[in-house]
Amino acid sequence: MTSTKATGNLLSGLFSTLCATCLIAIMVLAASPAFAETSNAPLNLGTIIQTGTPQQPASYLKLPQSIPLPAPNPLKDDNQNLTTGTVQPEAAPVAAGQISPNQQPPLPPFAQTGANQTAQAVLPPSQLPEQPPIGSDNAPFAPPAIPGDLSAGQPIAPEAPQIEPGGIARLQLSALSSDDGQILQRGINWRIFGDQKDEHGQLPMLHNVDGGPLDVDLQPGSYIVYAGYGYANLTKRVILPKAGDYNESFNLHAGAMRLNAVAAGDIPLDNNLLKFDIYTSEDSDSGSHSLLVKNVKADHVVKLSQGTYHVVSNYGSANAKVRGDVEITEGKLVNVTMIHNAAKVTLRLVSEPGGEALANTIWTVFTPGGDVVKRAIGAFPTLALAAGDYTAIAKQGNEVYNRDFSVASGLNREIEVLSTAQ
Repeated sequence: MTSTKATGNLLSGLFSTLCATCLIAIMVLAASPAFAETSNAPLNLGTIIQTGTPQQPASYLKLPQSIPLPAPNPLKDDNQNLTTGTVQPEAAPVAAGQISPNQQPPLPPFAQTGANQTAQAVLPPSQLPEQPPIGSDNAPFAPPAIPGDLSAGQPIAPEAPQIEPGGIARLQLSALSSDDGQILQRGINWRIFGDQKDEHGQLPMLHNVDGGPLDVDLQPGSYIVYAGYGYANLTKRVILPKAGDYNESFNLHAGAMRLNAVAAGDIPLDNNLLKFDIYTSEDSDSGSHSLLVKNVKADHVVKLSQGTYHVVSNYGSANAKVRGDVEITEGKLVNVTMIHNAAKVTLRLVSEPGGEALANTIWTVFTPGGDVVKRAIGAFPTLALAAGDYTAIAKQGNEVYNRDFSVASGLNREIEVLSTAQ
């Protein structure tokens, strides 16, 4: 009996001790900041990312990735193309009359700067460039107006220094893409003009050289020098008062963009059907954009003056278009990916499912509202269409057949229209 009572007392003591220990532990934890703030602690961002719904694209224009322009290698010859990893020639530019010269800020009238007197000017709108051959690395060009020429509506420059004829004036020319950029070793189109118009009212062109830094021997006198880097350019008057060595640097404030496009969900598109048009930023007065470069191919790099440009991505020639503004920063290459809600469809007029497509079929594709989207002729034309609902009308001789169909983004498919023709 005594033993049983002692055991009970022992167990009771152990239980009391255990309760006291638990109470002390709870009090300590409650006093701890970590425990006290548990209910108000911020959620773990990693957990949210792992368990949340995949984020949908918020815009058709992905955030551009800016990286330094590739370091150029020395040019081997004037006709050498740029190697992989450097800026590539852009697509064929538009015809004359579609270039906007106002991509660089207005510059002051020409001013004297000591022995080597220079001044800067952008090309005036009245002297638009001519279209170069397909594949040319340079933007359209036209001889610039003479700075300070009253006939061009510009103020007269201060009196030029006395030219001492005789001897050779050696002029060293170089171009940079930005204030802190390296000297461009390739891709520059240099053109040197005399500053006196000929009998045809044109500036005589003395040199036309493609490459990087240029050394040229001239007679003492006044010259107009043009430096073009893709669609970025700068024109200066350079005065060589007497024989000697001179150097002139051109800061083109140039950047570049590489264009591409995918279907929603990062589904690749047919690059053969992709073309991009680049416009200037919206004019504050007219509210419109001026076409600068047309039909740029996917993955091609276009060199431009710094500024904002409006880009239109065309997938095919129907209604698959997206657009957005791109900011170009000097010395940077911006990779831009446009996102289309579109896909390719191939139309086939058949006498039975899976049968032979009938030739000489005239096709018309309509929206549900009756608007014509695209017309085509052939046994199986392929069209790129924006996602949505359509009606295909097939005309074979005097017979007309139709079918309603839908296009889903990134889902290429064949659309068969059944007929009773044999």
